[in-house]
Amino acid sequence: MVRLSNVGITAALAAILLLTVAVFVSLTIYSGNVSEFSIAWPWLLVTYLPYVTIAVLALALPGAFLGKDALSRYWAVLAALGCLAWLQGNILVWNYGALDGRSIAWTAGAWRGVLDAAIWIGVLTVAVRFYTRFGRTLVMCAIAVFAMQTVGAALTLVSGNGELLVREDVFAEPENTASIFELSDKANVVHIVMDGFQTDIFRNILDGEHGDSIIDELRGFTLFEQNLGAYPYTQLTIPALLTGKLYRNEVPMDDFVEAALRGDTILGAALDAGYEVDIAAPIGIGNVYSAARHTNLYGITPGFSFNRDDIVALESAKLADLALFRVVPHFVKALVHRDELWIFQARARSEEYLHIQYFSDVAFLNQMAENLSVGRSSPVYKLIHVMLAHKPTVGTASCKYAGRQPTTRETVVEHATCGLLRVAAILRKMKELGAYDNSLIVLMADHGAWVPIDGFQGHETSAAEITAMTVAMASPMLAAKPPAATGALQVSGKPTSIIDVPATIANILGVDSSFPGNPAFGALAGEERDRFHALYGFGNNPDAPGYLFPMQEFRVSGDSHDASNWHIGSLHLPGSRGSSSQSANR
Repeated sequence: MVRLSNVGITAALAAILLLTVAVFVSLTIYSGNVSEFSIAWPWLLVTYLPYVTIAVLALALPGAFLGKDALSRYWAVLAALGCLAWLQGNILVWNYGALDGRSIAWTAGAWRGVLDAAIWIGVLTVAVRFYTRFGRTLVMCAIAVFAMQTVGAALTLVSGNGELLVREDVFAEPENTASIFELSDKANVVHIVMDGFQTDIFRNILDGEHGDSIIDELRGFTLFEQNLGAYPYTQLTIPALLTGKLYRNEVPMDDFVEAALRGDTILGAALDAGYEVDIAAPIGIGNVYSAARHTNLYGITPGFSFNRDDIVALESAKLADLALFRVVPHFVKALVHRDELWIFQARARSEEYLHIQYFSDVAFLNQMAENLSVGRSSPVYKLIHVMLAHKPTVGTASCKYAGRQPTTRETVVEHATCGLLRVAAILRKMKELGAYDNSLIVLMADHGAWVPIDGFQGHETSAAEITAMTVAMASPMLAAKPPAATGALQVSGKPTSIIDVPATIANILGVDSSFPGNPAFGALAGEERDRFHALYGFGNNPDAPGYLFPMQEFRVSGDSHDASNWHIGSLHLPGSRGSSSQSANR
């Protein structure tokens, strides 16, 4: 009877430790990043709870065999680990940036490792050496931590309005995915956003080994080599490229994005004109696009699969990795992170590296090139957002895994060539199907690729330095082919902007619209004009929740690669309806 009681107590302490990671911390992560998942939290939890149960039973077994002193020490250690997991997962939460494939400079945050190690070693030393004096205190601490987390989890679930428990998947089920690779025999818009594809990187690829074969597929296209991005990040570029509207920090960012996408977009204008609108994007980005009116929405999942069971397995592994990453000390996190190969995610697929979005998107484009068909009776607008030049730089021109490469012009050209060849294959398939000539095709990026512009001379202003990197991130490529356009690839020096995209598409399709910006193929696009680009620190502003850090706007007149054409504009402070203006530095 005593042995059974000991096993029960041991199991309870082990459960506090493991439930802290598997349930409480995973819920915290999920609730703060709902848009990164396509499956409701309980479905992910159910996937790995059996393993948690087995682990609890395994940790409880020593309770049946250890003597009194050894068991007391064991209980103290389990309780200490439960308390430390809570402390690390809720208090000692360090910012490692976006866990999107980029490497982490572990030694740059060595002080975090020292602090974490001191706390963990100190507490575990007390548990092992002074268990007779502090063991009971540690057990009471673990019980208190469990109680607090239970209350916190209940409040999180209640405040989530049921979204965390019963969430409608925004992505299509397998039986509804046939249309993703199907075009119309009447008219099509194929709009591909190649995340991070810098204009000069695009030119480098065309001048390289694979350039001739790609150029052959770009018949009828015009490359706008002076295209200017509105922001250096994707988060605000999506509403800009769909609506032409710019965010200036006057309202919470999420409110602006939601209102802009639920309002007038080029996708909505196409729907009103009789087009069926398909969107395909990585899950996190797809959840942003989902606010806009559309017909079908598809998530490009890790490893690219339409099978729901596969998606549940992959997302539960992702959540388990993130929860474990959060509760272990700094230097142990590197063993979980494994340079973005992770622990559980690596076991949820046949090839470890394929969870990186780059390879998922390449797989999607391959399937599209292979399976594209013509058969839909209504005109079709396909918006596809893929990560073909974005960090991390991991691919070769032949789409092989190159490991983590430094972000240089040479490595990014290699990395991006693979994706551009896949896009060229889609264009070639459209020609074979007879769907190329009647289609409007837009190839574009949202921002640059973190590769400084060659030969650019920096320019100091009173607000910020205009560097080669600043200009690079403001140089997303834009190339377009109107229906029936023929001839070799043309290069235009017109001063276009990313906010011109919806007006350009609406103008070519002849749909009713009043989008800001100038049609790229219209007369106004060739005139002198001021364009705008805003610099700001990435992430939410802790001093003004919901808003961004101050946004310094620049007015660009003429050639954007000439620093003297960048002039100081307004400074947009968080929550300010007006903006602080500064004189231009000419």
